[in-house]
Amino acid sequence: MFHFALALNILGMVLTDMWVPMVVGAIVTTYLSIDAMVRVRYVLPLKKELRELEQENATLRRKVREVEQVSDY
Repeated sequence: MFHFALALNILGMVLTDMWVPMVVGAIVTTYLSIDAMVRVRYVLPLKKELRELEQENATLRRKVREVEQVSDY
């Protein structure tokens, strides 16, 4: 989505005389495009991996509690 907006900003710079607003818009959409790309490539997979690790950690804690309860008796 942001890549499309960046392409429209660049096209607008070529076709119109409104350079200052278009340059500002191009800078903003470039930042948003890079931010979106980083999120998709790095942040979202890390969140998924973190969620899986938390589930594994909870499972291991339950097993440790079970072993501790058995050893108490």
